[in-house]
Amino acid sequence: VEAMASGLPVVASRTGGIPEIVVDGETGLLVDRADIGGLAAAIIELLADPARRRRMGAAGRERVLRRFTWAAVAGRLEEALRC
Repeated sequence: VEAMASGLPVVASRTGGIPEIVVDGETGLLVDRADIGGLAAAIIELLADPARRRRMGAAGRERVLRRFTWAAVAGRLEEALRC
């Protein structure tokens, strides 16, 4: 979330809650856990395409501002507690 808030694209593993945060192909790239070759390929892919890095970084920042600010998180929690 911190990298996305800074406008950076993310390369991360498809594990735990990460896929709920990073949208594969939109805000970053997800690879299978322990897939070292896939991780390297994703990093190289982004290094080779500055325009895509900028698009993903901007999309990530927008996602953070929509979903992961304290106000947004508190609003979802409040809504869940009402049920």
